[in-house]
This record gives sequence, structure tokens and C-alpha cells, in this order.
Amino acid sequence: MALDGHVVNSVRFTHRARLIERPLRSGSAIVVRQDELFSSLRQRCRELGVVVHEETRTTSPIIDRGFLRGAACDDARELLAEYSVIADGANSTFGRALGTYRRRDLPYLVAVNGAWSSPSAHGTNFSVALNLVRTDGRPLAGYGWVIPDGHGAVTAGVVVPSTVRDVESINLQQALLQMVTSVGHQWGLDPDSPLELGRERRLPVGGSVGPILGPTFIVAGDAASTADPLSGIGVTGAVLSGMLAGDVVTRAVDEGASAPLQRYSTDLKAALGRRQRLGRIMLPALGHPVGRYLLPCAAQSRIGADLLLRSTFDNSLPNPLPQ
Repeated sequence: MALDGHVVNSVRFTHRARLIERPLRSGSAIVVRQDELFSSLRQRCRELGVVVHEETRTTSPIIDRGFLRGAACDDARELLAEYSVIADGANSTFGRALGTYRRRDLPYLVAVNGAWSSPSAHGTNFSVALNLVRTDGRPLAGYGWVIPDGHGAVTAGVVVPSTVRDVESINLQQALLQMVTSVGHQWGLDPDSPLELGRERRLPVGGSVGPILGPTFIVAGDAASTADPLSGIGVTGAVLSGMLAGDVVTRAVDEGASAPLQRYSTDLKAALGRRQRLGRIMLPALGHPVGRYLLPCAAQSRIGADLLLRSTFDNSLPNPLPQ
């Protein structure tokens, strides 16, 4: 599947008046609009012989003798399947109906994003703002980001770990607008005129949701908490887990037995386990008051910036990093 996206080749870390720009590996970061990505995915599915029901909404699982056998739909139809892949997002009502749950002892992220018109939307870098503040002006552990789409707009968002004290009382939309105001001059943004402003959402990360498979089903993407625990990026884990799920389901169909499904958990852990373990260590540290003072180091030195890059975008860095 080929996608023509907007290439981004560097990251700018900002903290108040400080700014450091560091490179990404050539061609490793491409911005693709969501509608274009979904359209390409659907087209690729059709090329492979998949029937895509775009206007169909599933309402409940069909269980037969304890096994998932398909889904009931809102148009009174039933879609039957020998094996199913559950990928209905972070809230995953379908997954919860099958028994998935989020571990309360593991951290998650809270996030919100929006879109703004920008004369700098064709730029080749994106910004990471490390000076988030609460509504009363106190520093807030976490970070903001601004990414150009190459089509006249930028998407901006903020991400805060659940390990921050009183995280549930933080007004993230206000934190986002304050962040956009602080970097608006760099992008030509009018904070008071967003094209779109999303709702605050919880993002389970780092393998905090389970079980991710059953006798006849697999859970993938945000429904399986595959989003990166440090960057909050979900598309990489979603695509990767989808590919792994497709591989084991294909094997199960070919062999006429469900045994290959058991490989999914092992394969996903091999692919994402290191990042998940790192997140379980780092997120509590970032949520500690000292975390408010550690993150800004990335905007004050190349060493700090490179360490943050390697912990959040390590698959995108040139090796060695240019000096």
C-alpha cells in the first residue's frame, strides 16, 4: 500500500524562549491525513478480496457455547465469522463485552488535540512543546506537539501521563489552547479560531489491556493498548498489531484450527515489549514533581534532546545522530 504523505525530517523542542532542532532519519516520518489513510486501507482490503461494510455498525457479539461467532449489527443483520479481530478503539465496548479490561495499576495517557489553519503547514519539521502549564500557571508534566499536514493546516495536541497528581481535574483543552498560544507565532496560528477541537480522551498504553486473545478472536490496536506509552502515537502499534493478527488468523484458517492464534500474544510482546517496559518505568517518573523539571532539559541541550528522541521516536533517528 503506497501513501503520498507530507515528509517531516526534524523535531523542534521548545521551552519558553529556548529551542533546539534535531533531525529524524530521512523518510522515516510522513504525515498522512486520517481520511486518506482510511481510504487507502479500505482500497487495499478490496484488492485482497475483502468485503468492506463501511456503513455497518456492530452492536453486540454473537456467542455460541462460549465462543465468539460473529457480531449483531444495527441493521438487524448478523455477520458470522470463524475468527474475529476486535479493533474498535480505546474505549472498545465490543472488547469489554468479551472480557477485556484495563489494569488499574498501570499508567495511561490523557490527551486532546485540535486543528488550526497555518501558513506554515508545508514546513518539514514538527514542534514538541515542553512548557505545558495548568490554568493557574503552574508547570504541568507532559508535552504538546504541532504537526503540519502539508495541506494548509496543522494538528496540535497535548499529552499528560495519568501519574500526574490530580490528573482527572486538569482542563486539558485549556492546556492545549495555552500551548497553542505559546507557539502560535512560530506557526501563524490564531488560538481562538480552531478548525476542529477534539474531546479529552483516555488512551490505554503499554499493554495495559488484556486478555488480547480468546479461542476465536484477537484484539488489536488501541483496543489492545498498543499505543506507544511514551509518545502516545497509536497508528504504529495499530498497524503492526493488525498485521500480526492477520498473519495468525490466516494461518488458523489455512490449518483449520485455532492453535496459530496463540502466537499472537508472543509476537506482539516481541515487537512492543521493550517499549512497554520502558513506559512502565518512565511514566511514573514523569508524573513525579521532578518530571516537570526533567523534560525541559530536551530544549536546553543536544544530549537532552537526543535522549528524549531516542526514548520516544527511536525508530526514526539517524544512526549516528548528526552533530
